[in-house]
Amino acid sequence: MLKALSVLVILTLAADRQTPQNAPPTRTLSGMDRGVGMTMLRQVKADLKDHYYDKSLRGLDLDAVFDEGERRMKAATTVSETVAIIADIVMRLNDTHTIFIPPDRKTRAVYGWQPSMVGNVPYVVRVVPGSDAEKKGLAPGDRVVAWNRFEPTRENLHQIYYLYRFVRPQAIQHVVVRKPDGAELAVDVESKLEVRERMDLSDLLEEIQNGAAMGLAENHEIAVGDTFVWRYGAFFDPKDVDRVMKKVKKSKNLVLDLRGNGGGSVEAMRTLIGHLFERDVQIGVERSRGGDKEMRAKGRSDAFTGPLTVLVDSDSGSAAEIVARVIQIEKRGKVVGDRTAGAVMAARLFPHAVGLDAITFFATMITVGDVRMSDGTSLEHAGVVPDEIMLPKATDLATKRDPALAHAILGLGGWMTPEDAGRLYK
Repeated sequence: MLKALSVLVILTLAADRQTPQNAPPTRTLSGMDRGVGMTMLRQVKADLKDHYYDKSLRGLDLDAVFDEGERRMKAATTVSETVAIIADIVMRLNDTHTIFIPPDRKTRAVYGWQPSMVGNVPYVVRVVPGSDAEKKGLAPGDRVVAWNRFEPTRENLHQIYYLYRFVRPQAIQHVVVRKPDGAELAVDVESKLEVRERMDLSDLLEEIQNGAAMGLAENHEIAVGDTFVWRYGAFFDPKDVDRVMKKVKKSKNLVLDLRGNGGGSVEAMRTLIGHLFERDVQIGVERSRGGDKEMRAKGRSDAFTGPLTVLVDSDSGSAAEIVARVIQIEKRGKVVGDRTAGAVMAARLFPHAVGLDAITFFATMITVGDVRMSDGTSLEHAGVVPDEIMLPKATDLATKRDPALAHAILGLGGWMTPEDAGRLYK
């Protein structure tokens, strides 16, 4: 029977499975290791106490859970267990932007496949050519019935991503899928393991900036007749937004494709919103320990004012969700696709180092502000519900058809089939 998500249970997954010969052995716990674990535990507690936007920590008894954590830390037998103890405590907040980034992650696992939610159903959406996942028969359009001992859901998928990327890379994953024709396939998929040298702080920051999911959406800028299609993969440099919007203004219509965009720079988000309005726009309010701070975007006299459709999916998060919701609230355009991730908070990274001769870097990502939209609502754990729900079917994923993009272009007076739309970003 599939189980609910539990950090410590997740960390024991595949422990009884045969692992590849290049998989690193489980590291036993020395007195120094335990000391490092205890230091990290206490630092994480301090970060939460000093910086979390809600002084009550959403009702979490900070002293009680960290006292329990210290007892568990004293009984831990492996380094992985010390990391799991800290991750478990932080995840009890159920906050999408508050996480523990463990140290010395020398082993990277390249899984070769990526699941995602389509509506409330987990599907394989990407398989790396030549990977063991492809050799074992996984393919886009397969419904994920079980990932190790768990069924991915909207509520736990981001936690599974976090655990398998940051806490315990998986050498082998047991995956059960249901093919579009209804046949079930159960396979043990070997990961490609990359063992690197000890990380320094710059490596830590780069890894976090690369996103918590298994891959970022790519950027594409394509003119299709009178419609400019911009797939914006992540909010980074505001100057890049200026560059692309200069191209957009030469077209009559815009399809802003934010599917797979997990967010990023607040300034890039403000810049994009400003390019879509001739007037200033109130985005919302960020509530923090220092009080409420209004979030606004400055409009532009040369703003793009043509017809606009925004595409979103379950992987559209943070700044992408805010942009989509602003478009809805201000009745600036239409939002099409799937309900978004519901991961909208303001967070800061707090990097730390522990040790003398051998320095260990770790960090916390702490939510420092609760973002409320201009209508007073929060998108956290709720997401943006599109004006038009349009989900790909399993056969669309399998054959690389893109009905949502085709629908958006058709709605703006253009012409494109789902088959052509699926090839547009190549």
